[in-house]
Amino acid sequence: MSDRVLIYGTIAIDTLITPKGQVSSVLGGSGPYAALAARLITDKLDLVGVVGDDFPSAYEAAMNARGVSTAHIAHEKGQTFAWTGQYEEDMNNRTSLSTVEGVQETWEMNLSEELRSCAIACACNVTPRLQRRMLEQCRGAQFTMADFMESWIRRERDNVDAILEQVDLALMNDSEVRAFAGTDDVLEAGHALLAAGPRYAVVKHGSAGATLLHRTEDGEKKIFRCPAWPLIRPQDPTGAGDAFMGAMAGVLTACVNGGKPDWADLKSAMAIATVIAAAVCEKFGTISLFSLSRAELHRRVEAFREMTSF
Repeated sequence: MSDRVLIYGTIAIDTLITPKGQVSSVLGGSGPYAALAARLITDKLDLVGVVGDDFPSAYEAAMNARGVSTAHIAHEKGQTFAWTGQYEEDMNNRTSLSTVEGVQETWEMNLSEELRSCAIACACNVTPRLQRRMLEQCRGAQFTMADFMESWIRRERDNVDAILEQVDLALMNDSEVRAFAGTDDVLEAGHALLAAGPRYAVVKHGSAGATLLHRTEDGEKKIFRCPAWPLIRPQDPTGAGDAFMGAMAGVLTACVNGGKPDWADLKSAMAIATVIAAAVCEKFGTISLFSLSRAELHRRVEAFREMTSF
């Protein structure tokens, strides 16, 4: 058993349109966002995914320079996963203008034994059938996590339900958890997500923070509500949720405690993840994750601690 976190997600080429501007053909995907966020916390991480022959080598070089190894990224002939998204004035709302699965749609993951024996298996936002493939190869992991997207919840509900029965922590945003539970009451939906199997559930509320729910071994339910880091002029929220998940995974590598992190560990992980997710929104794409230092992160976390304690 290793003490590392394994992160699997899309590795993409994004075009992003927000009320603050537009960028084209930038590094994106749930995998890089999560891995770059985890790297701010731990050096013990592995990123796995697939790219096509159109993926810029400069993006791999940039991730390597930042401490995210690309050694386990597969290269296939064809097009890299590509996404174009447009955000409304209220950037909690967005429209996917284009999604191209590319080589990811047909890639057959086969993890090495080294990767399968990870401490934490982090199935980022990819299609649920691909998440299942990853998690089935990581049955020895001490702690497992999965994130979801509304369209895939609706299209692959059987796979979603199967994942929720086996993971320790599930993450959804407001619209996703409402779609999952079939109710407009977010807290009720969060409890429905928890009842589906995971020990922990996180409901992300965008600029309104996030809620952590926990079901103890004796059936007790706990709730922790974390506010958001205050942002004055957000530029682009793309990848904030993915970075949130990666940051939580990074924190938990140090405190999995045989697969059972403490309630306090989860709350701390969530607070640190909140700070990192907010930083993502300050600039377009992954720029903030490349520029944010561990020293600056520590300063912000301490400020957030002061801001939220009483």
